[in-house]
Amino acid sequence: MSLDNNMDKLRKKAAILFSKMPKITDEMDRQDIQKLFEELQIHQIEIEIQNEELIRIQKDLEINRHKYVQLFEQAPISYVLLDPVGIIKQFNSAFMKLIDGMVLKQSGQAFADLLEKSDADAFRARYKAFFKSPQGKQIEARLKFKKHQSLDVLIEACQQQSSLNTDHKRPTEALLVTITDITDLQHAKRQSQKALNVMQKRESEISSLLEAARLIIEQENFPRTALSIMEICSRVVESKFGYITLRAEDGKEERVLFSEFDNVSNREYKKLQKQIVSLEEETSQSIQADYVNHLPSSGNENSLPPGQVCPRNVLFAPLVVNNEAVGMMSFINKRSNFTDTDIRIAEGFSELVAIAFRNARLKDRRETAEKEKVKLINELTDALANVKKLSGLLPICSHCKKIRDDKGYWNQVDVYIQENSEADLSHGICPDCIKKYYPDMDSYEG
Repeated sequence: MSLDNNMDKLRKKAAILFSKMPKITDEMDRQDIQKLFEELQIHQIEIEIQNEELIRIQKDLEINRHKYVQLFEQAPISYVLLDPVGIIKQFNSAFMKLIDGMVLKQSGQAFADLLEKSDADAFRARYKAFFKSPQGKQIEARLKFKKHQSLDVLIEACQQQSSLNTDHKRPTEALLVTITDITDLQHAKRQSQKALNVMQKRESEISSLLEAARLIIEQENFPRTALSIMEICSRVVESKFGYITLRAEDGKEERVLFSEFDNVSNREYKKLQKQIVSLEEETSQSIQADYVNHLPSSGNENSLPPGQVCPRNVLFAPLVVNNEAVGMMSFINKRSNFTDTDIRIAEGFSELVAIAFRNARLKDRRETAEKEKVKLINELTDALANVKKLSGLLPICSHCKKIRDDKGYWNQVDVYIQENSEADLSHGICPDCIKKYYPDMDSYEG
């Protein structure tokens, strides 16, 4: 409505009121009338001055309102004006750009309907308190902006009197909500959390490896040490159970180690072997860890007795000593799939088991060598105990061959040997002496 129309309406209203006032001009003299006329002129001037001031103020208000509306509409921040029950009363273009042109209801659009369901329920539950006292409060939620897509947003607000939709009615209390897109920030937080989780997992892996290495230092019994290391590795890779196969030095026989916590019998192991023996053999030949996440089903899973294992996935880690597989660690039935990370972890633990195996083998060989050494020493000691050696320079007669003893007596060779050693002598006659002393014996022997 224009200013001139307002003035016309006021003038007509004033004329009606004046016509209803009592006539007093008949009772007034000329001086009173003059004085009244001057008063009226002064009041008129005052009213005109006030009117001009009101016009100026109204223009300023219109300018400020326009600036406020422009600021609200063109602000780079998304603004939404909500009523006390959370219905959208007004929003700016930045908000429309944020929701990528989603169609909003002409009226009665609840702000919570624009959020993902779980976040919408939380927003409705908190809105009353949020509306009453929004200062310093923040709400993180996911705002729908396309089909099956959403944005992470931060919702903050301040309470104010709604005056954007001016219809000359009394302004109502409203909540001015700012909506900030924090998708990149949330993504960065998730990435940071993911990196933190990876770091914590690596720390746990290192701690487990150190625990396993400590077992090798304290090793007294190889099977117990190997199973303890396997159980630690099984916990890290999150497999249901595992076992270790060891090859004898001749490569023919196999020894299988089961953890007492796995409740797996040798009979069940043989049934498992029928399904995975070829895979295990391939891994053993390649001496590299490997996994299979989808073992072919036997079709008899439902008929298996309680406690019997039906393998779904398996990871093999060979025990390598001198570039040769001397055994295998096998891990079966991880809840999720095995990964290359599990291979890296299993290889680390299998190397520790291989070190323990090599230490045990070296210890066995050393103990065997020690036993053989002790045995040989005992045999030599026994042999030396039965031998009394003749040593030193022995004076012997060049003619009769008698030997002089330590007392200066000359003794026959046989007597000297018998007295100075433990040898027993038997007497006989050599062929030359027979010819010399018993010439007749030649004809007899012939």
